[in-house]
Amino acid sequence: MGCAPLGYSMAPRPLWSSALRHHWKGVDCEEWLNVLDGFEDNFGRALLWAVDVPGRICVLGEHSDYVPYIGAKIVTFASAEQRMRALVAPREDGVVRIGSSLRGCEVTEFTLEEEDFEGEWLNVLDERGAPEQHWSNYVRGAVAHTLKLHELKYGFDMFLDSTIPPASGTSSSSALTTCGMIAIHLANGLCWSRESIAREGGGAEWYVGTRGGMMDHATMAYAEKGMMLGLQFRPFQAASLRGEVLGCKWYSVFTHPADKGGPMMDAFNELALVQQSIIPRIMENRVFEHPRDHFDWENVVELIDETVESARFGRIRVKDRFRYVMREYSRVVDFCNALEDNNVESMSNMLEEAWIDTRDLLGTHTQEMEDEAVRLRAIPGVLGVKVLGAGFGGNLLVLAGEDAELGDDAVEHTLGDGLGILELESDSPLNPRCAAILLCGGKGSRMASQGIDVHKPLIPVDGVPSLLRVLDQLMECGVGFDCTLVVVPNERVGEYEDVLSGRDCKVVVQHNPLGTGDAVNCALNHLPDGIEHVYVSFGTQPLVQNGTVRASLEHQIKNNLGFTLPTTITTDPYAPLVRDAAGRVADSVETHLEGVEKPEVGEANVGAYWVTIEALNSVLTPLVASKWNGKRYDTPSGELGFPNEMVRACLKTGVGVDGIPCAEPSEMVGIKRIEDVAIVENHYEMRGRWDAGGQSSE
Repeated sequence: MGCAPLGYSMAPRPLWSSALRHHWKGVDCEEWLNVLDGFEDNFGRALLWAVDVPGRICVLGEHSDYVPYIGAKIVTFASAEQRMRALVAPREDGVVRIGSSLRGCEVTEFTLEEEDFEGEWLNVLDERGAPEQHWSNYVRGAVAHTLKLHELKYGFDMFLDSTIPPASGTSSSSALTTCGMIAIHLANGLCWSRESIAREGGGAEWYVGTRGGMMDHATMAYAEKGMMLGLQFRPFQAASLRGEVLGCKWYSVFTHPADKGGPMMDAFNELALVQQSIIPRIMENRVFEHPRDHFDWENVVELIDETVESARFGRIRVKDRFRYVMREYSRVVDFCNALEDNNVESMSNMLEEAWIDTRDLLGTHTQEMEDEAVRLRAIPGVLGVKVLGAGFGGNLLVLAGEDAELGDDAVEHTLGDGLGILELESDSPLNPRCAAILLCGGKGSRMASQGIDVHKPLIPVDGVPSLLRVLDQLMECGVGFDCTLVVVPNERVGEYEDVLSGRDCKVVVQHNPLGTGDAVNCALNHLPDGIEHVYVSFGTQPLVQNGTVRASLEHQIKNNLGFTLPTTITTDPYAPLVRDAAGRVADSVETHLEGVEKPEVGEANVGAYWVTIEALNSVLTPLVASKWNGKRYDTPSGELGFPNEMVRACLKTGVGVDGIPCAEPSEMVGIKRIEDVAIVENHYEMRGRWDAGGQSSE
């Protein structure tokens, strides 16, 4: 457990405005300054963090994210226009104070002790009843849920504003939960990740009486600007999809606020109960295969009784609920294919089909929504209309041609970023100058022995060279790289220049294959002035994810480290980190070269690293000089490695070094042998391509 940072003084307003403008380029800082006014008026003290959370736009897949018996798929994106913005400061006690500029959201206060209670959501509802409706309950739920998982000592002050309309289907409640989840983690110095925010957000909302899934929170955590987001929940995956629908725009049209109390809460919980509990129990003794290639879901539906008695909700139309999920599953798979082909007609038809199914099979429509849909469909250029969000009131999602005129009530949505966090404790915004060094050296002897003469980083992954996959991922990861250097063997320069033609990259030559540390050293003189942080990885590691790159950079900056290794906890780890009793990094062991037995379970790096320019100059450069004998390095292999040697040299010289276990085990998989290609392609397909079949398996 961490300690709340203390002693920060109030920074001048222009400083924060500049930091916000620098970090979130193009943002209207007046909106942030309105939040600042509210924070100062109510709390009058220093703040540390600005938190920006988007509204969620679900294209297809509502009411599927809490289905445990099928790998349901959902297509969403984050709204660039509708955002929740919060300013947060830690406290030195266990008090939480939250306020908002939204009408009726006066400052409210509670303590950590008040929220520390046990129970599952339905039991709590039965024993205590639904809590009185209040906007602060979503923050209370985030705190209460976090208390189940961590020891908490410190509360926080938070003030927010939002352009996400409440109770409207674009998930203002989940945005509020996410703000609360982030605030309690930051105030207590707890480690968190995008996946933990996604997984824990749904559990946090039980406090308000509902128990949905993680679609909203996953969208807020994983969305990328200009991209759709494909979500899958068994296993959990988040993959960027093509974003633009050529010739079309997305709109939401607000109809009326959803009533989240009483009967509507029961109606929502009934849907969740069917998907989470009733159908799995019905299916547990039946042979059930996950759908593939337009799965014949009607055969499975017929195995289910028409209705089931529930003590809480009476007779439930289970067959209709299950029929909806299976239809929606197939629709999402087809939609992804249509999106890739920009088949607007097909996408429009699927939106209309979803409208019918949410009405006939879920019963989530209201008369106001029906009337508004009729009006919208009569407008020239409107192509498709569906319910946006859980239903029971709120918004309609509209796909329309670029020239369609929907009226002043329609909000156009462009595909925005996911959540962002800016630390405001200093005049240096968390947006440093970065460079990337991608290592593509080596002779490729293992591949050559298998009859492959293509250099490993140039071996195609689903038709595209691995190196280009890595480059494309970096360009989308949300870190601005001033330059990208690709280090290659002397004899391969021409090949790489051809492959990288048109790319904003510079080829750097490693004349002799003398190890990864030597390769990084070859690139140092090619870095432009002013670079602060350097990302080092390999052209053979296309599975390293955007979140891993960002999280490890943020960890390095926040903790003032010189060298940071994104890691994963895995069995039989190669080159595991060694930590002391206090949890500090003490060594990094290359088990194969050093003849050390691998532990059964350990913390392994994923072949990606962040290093400061200061550490490169003060650690790597002297290390090269001390080990070089004029022809080779004074090491058993004659080569100079990078990660292990940097870890040890940083420890020896007092430069901060740490690993952050923010990666998945699959990110370690690289192309070293020809058999690795199929493994990488399988993982790549699972993550990013969303094949027309159903559930893939590892």
